[in-house]
Amino acid sequence: MSWITTLYETYENIIKQDSEGLLPIAHSTQNAHIEVILNSNSEMIAASFVDKENASTLIPVTEASASRSSGIAPHPLCDKLQYLSGDYEKYTGQKKRDYYDSYIEQLKGWSKSKFSSGKVNIIYNYLAKGQLIFDLIRFGVMSIGENSKLTDKFQAEDIKLAAGGQADAFVRFRVVTKESEQDAVWQDDKTINNYIDYYLSKQENKSFCYAKGEVTACSNNHPSKIRHTGDKAKLISANDISNFTFKGRFHTAEEAATLGYEVSQKAHNALKWLISNQGQRAGDKVFVLWGTKVQKTPALLSDTADFAEMLSSHIAFGDDKDITRKGLSKEFNNAIKGYKAEITPDAKLALIGLDAATTGRMSIIFYREYSGLEGHELIDNIKNWHKTTSWHHHYKFKDKKIAPFDGAPSPHTIATAAYGTEQNKIIKSDDKIASNAVERILPCVIDGRKIPKDIAIKLVGKAKQPQNYQETHNWYKVLTVCCAVYRKYLYDYKKEEYTMEVKQTDNLAYNCGRLLAVADAIESRALKSKGGGGDVRSTNAIRYFTRFSTSPATTWAVINNKLIPYKQTLGVKGSWLYRLLGEISGRIEPEEFAAASNLDGCMVLGFDTQRQALFNKSKENEITEEE
Repeated sequence: MSWITTLYETYENIIKQDSEGLLPIAHSTQNAHIEVILNSNSEMIAASFVDKENASTLIPVTEASASRSSGIAPHPLCDKLQYLSGDYEKYTGQKKRDYYDSYIEQLKGWSKSKFSSGKVNIIYNYLAKGQLIFDLIRFGVMSIGENSKLTDKFQAEDIKLAAGGQADAFVRFRVVTKESEQDAVWQDDKTINNYIDYYLSKQENKSFCYAKGEVTACSNNHPSKIRHTGDKAKLISANDISNFTFKGRFHTAEEAATLGYEVSQKAHNALKWLISNQGQRAGDKVFVLWGTKVQKTPALLSDTADFAEMLSSHIAFGDDKDITRKGLSKEFNNAIKGYKAEITPDAKLALIGLDAATTGRMSIIFYREYSGLEGHELIDNIKNWHKTTSWHHHYKFKDKKIAPFDGAPSPHTIATAAYGTEQNKIIKSDDKIASNAVERILPCVIDGRKIPKDIAIKLVGKAKQPQNYQETHNWYKVLTVCCAVYRKYLYDYKKEEYTMEVKQTDNLAYNCGRLLAVADAIESRALKSKGGGGDVRSTNAIRYFTRFSTSPATTWAVINNKLIPYKQTLGVKGSWLYRLLGEISGRIEPEEFAAASNLDGCMVLGFDTQRQALFNKSKENEITEEE
């Protein structure tokens, strides 16, 4: 019950602060299709369609109606036509009188109680007349055919009912009186609070609440719509008495645990609010980190740029990389300090991950609690993730311009790069495969665990195959994400540290990657000088990338031979590149090079660090020439 009590505590704190969007107990939301306006004499004075932008409506519910899927379970006030219309059978031919009788009897109980209000009485007195559809036809928001029955769809050229069919329309009410300032019943605080008091007064199922440790009215039917309004999956459910869900251990579901109605409502509503405001999704999975006192918490599944909330529109490809790096680093460190400042010795943070195995059943796939200064350890782990998985990237866009950033890619970006393919110029992956990978990466972020080896190896394999990407920027994205992850892989498993700067090392694979980057630079510069600048075709270094990674010595002989005409084109302008090629070659042992095969991810690291260094050097040369 730890997660329940934590969410219950959170609800009580949210309600004291900014509670916009937080559902009150015994209420849910529903998209309305038709709005009916009544006067103080219980007469319909207007009716209209509800546009989709304003369709979400707060409605009172019962335990049964909140999760109804079949059978008769009316909502207490706003509902579908089959519940509200005494003339439903007359205009549809469907025998639904039991639905109306059940609804009107339930509303009568509220209307006649001490918790009633003028608006509730007016709605009851109007609906008791049994002429709702007749009036809706009269006001032109419902249409009938030649047989005097409702047409399947509303018949009008310029208006379309949002519901699937007219008979399925959901109706909400406004009540216009001289006394009330708020005529929309779903926004009227008095009506909302009156219903809560009325419904709680009717609770008779008293039992021991395991969350609060006291005897109180308990719930047998817990809320759904946790991840979104169409979500039917429940976290707590025991209505399956035929398939041995709990039999064998307990005779009844209540023997397992009982939970107070108010606790259940507040805990589930707090979770809905948290997911809506700060939840992060990976496919059908959703993760949310929160503080019980509504502290600001970091976004766990974000890349460094989003984490620091700094991605300036003026930063474009080719701007000074060092400014980007220093600026982002400063903002990131300020964000870390800010999150730590929120965590006091009495603070409590919690992290929950949810997924639905079936349409009706949801499971908690991840749960952590951090008490007091344990939260600082969490923040430190997050900081370390962004530090050890940092690389220079060019795959984010702002105002249709590439916005480079130095930092860690998001877990979802890592998963998509590792398991995705290029589709319609975009890298896409199966949602289930990607979300499972995100779930495996998450402990690396929050617990400081090692990066899964198979994900790192998968990325290396993808990065070695540029021919699989028609869009060059897609391959560069996979390349830099691979570098970020493989850098962490080497740090986690071999205690080797690589940075975004060129490393002077005797590692064969790394130096082979550098060789390839210089060959790529020589050819691309020669092609640009011939064509007067602009984009050029793929170089031989890129074309032979995959083959070079498997057989570097024989492939390099081919690449090096093809460089001769490009060296002649560049002439003395490429002298510094030729010298660099010789320096790198001097670090490679000929015997080791000749015997090498299947180079590891260090080749990718070497290629990209040298590529970035050459790009920066080129920019420096351009600035010098201009000066």
